[in-house]
Amino acid sequence: MSTILLLLIALLAPWVVHLAAPRQRALALVGVIAVFLLYGIFAENPLVRWEFWAGLAAGVVTVLVLAGGGGGAMRGRSRRPPRPRHGDPLDDGGGNEPTGEI
Repeated sequence: MSTILLLLIALLAPWVVHLAAPRQRALALVGVIAVFLLYGIFAENPLVRWEFWAGLAAGVVTVLVLAGGGGGAMRGRSRRPPRPRHGDPLDDGGGNEPTGEI
């Protein structure tokens, strides 16, 4: 059971930090480290277990793949400015500006 628990904790740790709000990521990282320290206190040292490293590697890889990998989602798109939108074809383009006519 401890093998599965450590694997699950290590797999979810990168996602906890990644999904935290940008200003809260440091706190999320401290929380993840605290969970690993608690696991080390009550179970055994997670740094020497293969489940820790396998779960951590799998978590980091899934974050990189599913979150875009640092701009991987923009790879096929060009970075040109958006085209101007045209209004109603029946509109004369005058709008509501005053014309000065009475």
